[in-house]
Parts: sequence; C-alpha cells; structure tokens
Amino acid sequence: MNPAKWAKNRIEKNRKSRRAISTIMANLMMLVIVVTLSSLLFVWAISSFGAYQGGAGYWFSSRSVANQERPSVENAFFTGSCGTCNNIIKVYVRNVGTIPFTIASVYVNSTLFQFQQTVNVGNVTTTPLTMTLSGTGWAHNDIQKITVATVRGTIVTTTWVA
Repeated sequence: MNPAKWAKNRIEKNRKSRRAISTIMANLMMLVIVVTLSSLLFVWAISSFGAYQGGAGYWFSSRSVANQERPSVENAFFTGSCGTCNNIIKVYVRNVGTIPFTIASVYVNSTLFQFQQTVNVGNVTTTPLTMTLSGTGWAHNDIQKITVATVRGTIVTTTWVA
C-alpha cells in the first residue's frame, strides 16, 4: 500500500473516531473541578480570617465604646488679659454620652495642656479646667480655638471669643 494513501486513510479514521470524551462527561468533570477549587478557597479564607479576627474584633469593640463618648464644651471663660500677668482659661466640659470618659488633653490655639480628669455621665467637670498661659495674652473679641481630646480618641473642637 502506498504510504501517502495509508496516512490519508488513518487521518480519516481518526476524524471519525468515537473514542473522544462526551460533552456530558466534560461538563461533569468541569463541575467537579470547580467544586473542589471552591472548597479549597473557602477553607483557606476561613483560616485566614480566623487569624486576623482577634485584632479586628478588639478594634471594632473599642471603636463602639469610643462612639458612646460625647464630650461637649459648654462654656469657656478668658480672664487676666493684662500683658504681664497670667492668663487663665476656664473650660467647662459636659458628658452627654452614655459612658464616662477621661479628658487627656486640651488645646487652646494649638497650645497643648495635658492632664487627666474623668467626667461621669450627665455631669459637668466639677472644677473648671484651669490653664495658665504666660505671655501677652489676648485682646477683647479675639477668636480662640479650643479642642478637647479624650483618652479613647474622641475629639471635640469649638471656637470661642475672648
């Protein structure tokens, strides 16, 4: 037999061969592959999120507690506006939230005054926050920016006129 004729007959037989995988079997095999990969991805995701859950859970719980803090600056008094004497600022802070908070610092025009004072729910600070500034002081009708920060990170900024 001619080798060219033999090769042509062999190619024709292979084209008509019924030994190929059926479309049903191909679909079933793809379904098994997809389910297997999905289950592997699910197991990996659960183990990965479990490793981070402790830190994230603490962060979210601490933020929910901090969101219950509601400091409110009710009043500010500016006294002693002479050039050589000390300038005294009295800031009254009320707790209108649902949990007590501790004031960590007060800023007056970006000048930091650090101290610790706890304010209970529904109360105004029992003693006014008294801060002493040395220097030239402020003039009548000067605008003063007062910022109160708590230990948990709640910040309230108000503007007052001296």
